[in-house]
Amino acid sequence: MKYSIGILLILFFSSLHGQEIIKEKAQAYADAYVNSSFLEVAEMTHPSLVEMSGGSEYVIEDLKAERNITTEQGLVYTKAVVGEPAKIIAHEGELQAVVPVVYHMQQQDKEYTNASSILAVSKDEGKTYSFVNLLQHDKESINFFIKNLSPEIEFSNPSSFDTIEK
Repeated sequence: MKYSIGILLILFFSSLHGQEIIKEKAQAYADAYVNSSFLEVAEMTHPSLVEMSGGSEYVIEDLKAERNITTEQGLVYTKAVVGEPAKIIAHEGELQAVVPVVYHMQQQDKEYTNASSILAVSKDEGKTYSFVNLLQHDKESINFFIKNLSPEIEFSNPSSFDTIEK
């Protein structure tokens, strides 16, 4: 009995540590996106997505074009707040999880939030992660880019864009 409880405690704390690592790395990815560090975003993006999109240069150009559109609308990203990852799923030699993120933006004297998610994938037992920003991709397109996506992955509700009342 003590042995079983000990194993359960080890698994529990390992899971918590795994969630902390995913959250920390997802925060770095989201921060790079907010700060327009698009080379860093491309380097942290899932390699299948980068490859099928035509390479890092294309991904960077696409991110710049997208940011130019929001900037032309007067929207400025100010920060990203990453939440706790949902269930971490081991699937075909990978760890996969959906991580909630809230992007904060400002437009003149108004503030907005855009709630979304990031897909985190590790091919090396959680040592490193690559990501897919689900602001830009839905489950159907993710399945096109990532052939071994776990059927257990649950995508949260679609993004929500809200005004912050002051």
